[in-house]
Amino acid sequence: MKNSFLLFLALQAADFVTTAIVLRLGGEESNPIVWHFMTLDPLGGLLMAKAIALAIGAICLFGKKQRAMYLSNVVFVGVVAWNVTIMLRLWPAAV
Repeated sequence: MKNSFLLFLALQAADFVTTAIVLRLGGEESNPIVWHFMTLDPLGGLLMAKAIALAIGAICLFGKKQRAMYLSNVVFVGVVAWNVTIMLRLWPAAV
């Protein structure tokens, strides 16, 4: 379970960084909940969304919710992969 949580932390960091890069390149947040957090302050909203995700991850860790942690990691691998594809599409336009 500890390894799953460490992977979860790494994926959250990767999501934060890749989302920040996409925003910097002119992209937009497509998650309506995160977008709502970002309406007043993009960086603050993104940090708030990550804080909530980390709290949920900690609940899974301490509640021994292995399956929930596994599924979350699968989803966030997809999210980070999606962010990377968006970065690659936006990169030539930003250069």
